[in-house]
Amino acid sequence: MKSITFASGTIVTGTAVAEALVDFVSGMSGAVTSASIDIPVQEDDGSVAVHTIVLGSAVQFDIADIDGGEPDDDEKARFPVPEMPDVNMVAVIPTDEVDLEADNFNRAIADMDSVLDDPT
Repeated sequence: MKSITFASGTIVTGTAVAEALVDFVSGMSGAVTSASIDIPVQEDDGSVAVHTIVLGSAVQFDIADIDGGEPDDDEKARFPVPEMPDVNMVAVIPTDEVDLEADNFNRAIADMDSVLDDPT
């Protein structure tokens, strides 16, 4: 298990979750956005609850090992790794739509060229 200390406090979660957060934030370098992620966190009474954290490329946190061992099956079950959003993707345009836009652009340029080439 790992403790993660942010500017606002410390949470305890599974080793795999902490490693996934490091990988996620490391992959955000240069991104101008942030993302909210729901992660399993151990509460003071030992129960596990889901907390939403907001991460961005400028976030700073410290991760420390608190149990000194490899995660066991119980830890993996209690702290499943959340699905991380893809923050580097800006937009997806279907290929057919791109082809149509390119054709329309080419026709417009050809029309302008024909008007400019016409001496009358």
